[in-house]
Order: sequence, then structure tokens, then C-alpha cells
Amino acid sequence: MTLINFLILNLNILSFEGITSDINDWVLKKNENNIKVYLRKNEKNTSEYLAETVVSSDIDSILKFILNFDNSYKWMYRLEDSKILEKSNDTLFYVYFKMEMGWPLKKRDLVSDVKILSEDNKVTVNLTSTPGYIPLDKNLIRILDSKSTWILSKIDSNRTKVTLQSYAVIDKIPSFVVDMFILDGPLHSMKNLRRNF
Repeated sequence: MTLINFLILNLNILSFEGITSDINDWVLKKNENNIKVYLRKNEKNTSEYLAETVVSSDIDSILKFILNFDNSYKWMYRLEDSKILEKSNDTLFYVYFKMEMGWPLKKRDLVSDVKILSEDNKVTVNLTSTPGYIPLDKNLIRILDSKSTWILSKIDSNRTKVTLQSYAVIDKIPSFVVDMFILDGPLHSMKNLRRNF
């Protein structure tokens, strides 16, 4: 997803079944402009976040916007580039993200598969790192372990609850930089998402 937002496009993600079923595991760290950001340590002892907000639009419109990965860099935190590498079918494709980490840190990139699951009044979009899908770029550090999950849940015909849960293992960077991405990343992305509707 943190991307870094996706990653974070957008950073960390495991297989999140029952994504918000045990909210007691999460600690609320930010609550701004109707966007809540929770943090916790996952089973890999990696920090992951759960961000949620309400967007004034229907599920299909929001889903179309999120899946336009060629333009994710325009609204997701710290993304310098993003593109769809291959679309196998309507529910599986592969995407690429390049992240600006800030001087003097080296830029990172991430390759993920994207799987979409549609249910009644709910759509789940899972992004899981697939680091070997394309060759490494010697000028970048490839993120090897990340996962992000978007969940779009219908409230009514004009409102949708949007949830993003994400983690990414980003080696060789200071913990305060990771903390910045984890807290600022989802706020930035969710704000920009809502501005488009």
C-alpha cells in the first residue's frame, strides 16, 4: 500500500483477515480531521498502522481512484513514482512504487501484487510485496516485506468507510524516520483521498 503510504503504500502488511476484529490490540495515536490512526506491533515485531476515515462517495468511485496506481504518486505519501506493471485480470495485477526517503537516505522501491475481493457492500484490496517480480535497480533499495490492505465498506449511497492497514520492513533507516512515515503517511494519504471526492 506506502507506498510509503501504500507502503506504509502506502508500509507494512501481513495477511489481514478480520482486519479490525480485535481493535483492542491497537493504540490510537492520531485523531485529526475525522481520520484516526492506530498503531501496534505485529507478530513480526514490526510496527504497523491502521487508518480509517469516511469518504463522501460510493464504493465504486473510491475503488476506481485507489486502483489507478499510475497516479498513486500524486496523492500518496512520499511516492516519487508509481505504475501498473501488468494486469493479469480484473482482480489480480502487479504494481510498482518508488519512494523518496529524504536526504541522506537512499530511495526505496516496492513491487506488489494486488488482489481484489468484492462482497456485499464491501471491497477489500490486498497489496503484498513480490520483490522478485522485476530485476533490482542498483540505485534503489528494494523493500522485501510489506503488505497493505484497503477495505471499503458502504455506509449509505453517498458515504463509504475507508480503512487502510499497512506495514513494511524498511531496513537501515533510523527509527524516528519510520515513526514519521507511520504517523504522517496515512494522515497525508487519507486527507488527499478525501479531497478528490
